[in-house]
Amino acid sequence: MINRIMKASGASSYRHDLARLNLSAVSDSVTEIHDVDYLGGLPERRLDVYYCDGALGVGDFGSSARGSASMRPVLIDIHGGGFISYHKEFDRVYANVMATRGFVVFEVDFRLAYPEYTVFDQIEDIDKAVRWIVNHASSYGGDVNRLYLGGHSSGCVLAVCEALLCLDLSMLSDFGFDARNYSYSGLLLDCGLLHFYKKSIAYNGMRNMVFPSGYKDDKRFRYLVFENNDSVRGLPRTALITNPKDVLREMTYHFEGVLEKSGVEHRLFDRGSVGHTGIVFDPVRDGGELVDGVVEYLKR
Repeated sequence: MINRIMKASGASSYRHDLARLNLSAVSDSVTEIHDVDYLGGLPERRLDVYYCDGALGVGDFGSSARGSASMRPVLIDIHGGGFISYHKEFDRVYANVMATRGFVVFEVDFRLAYPEYTVFDQIEDIDKAVRWIVNHASSYGGDVNRLYLGGHSSGCVLAVCEALLCLDLSMLSDFGFDARNYSYSGLLLDCGLLHFYKKSIAYNGMRNMVFPSGYKDDKRFRYLVFENNDSVRGLPRTALITNPKDVLREMTYHFEGVLEKSGVEHRLFDRGSVGHTGIVFDPVRDGGELVDGVVEYLKR
């Protein structure tokens, strides 16, 4: 009963929050391509693409040693929603704004957990989506030699897992995925659910809802307890975003401690008053200073 109530509540919150997005921040200079199949068969396995036309401007990333001046870095973004709700459209404004900052942005949808699917299915979907993006990004002006990965809330868990799969062959094998020929240049984690395996009645209930029965003994889950995963030390430069009104603020600080202990280069951006929605609702709040600061840090 409680799981069905939570699922319905998540769907209701999504409809409510979608109407609250600051659409005035959307730029007409950005081309938006919606509902591109990256695997086929299910509407959940689609993505949206955002990019600016024309020459790169001041403040953009420029080109890599192996990319042309017309190619832009790629940002793959994973939406939040507690693994059970929300869709890629929720991050539309954010993706549009990041495109104006010089990225080719791919917003990824995936199968939502409960009742049929689990977090492991979501990790598989994202693996397939990224492989599609790596093979097709150049068609949209994207340079996969400069590949960035971001997420919001529960999407941060999926993003970190996706990045770790590039670092650990045993993890890749245990998830049953093929070998990879790409890696990430940076991570952007916004208001992350980055301590979701903490011991509490609420989070135990959440895990029982979004993972299959017996998940505690599943070797795949053990990789998601990031503080016990030695491969974390290989993560790329990471930007962590939170603010004093973020209900998961302590989780961001917890994960910063994990990165600090592992020697991962990172920076914590703790500012603003937008709450747990972070920069997704209104990425141009306060003149977009937060977004600009994060982009400047990642492109160093």
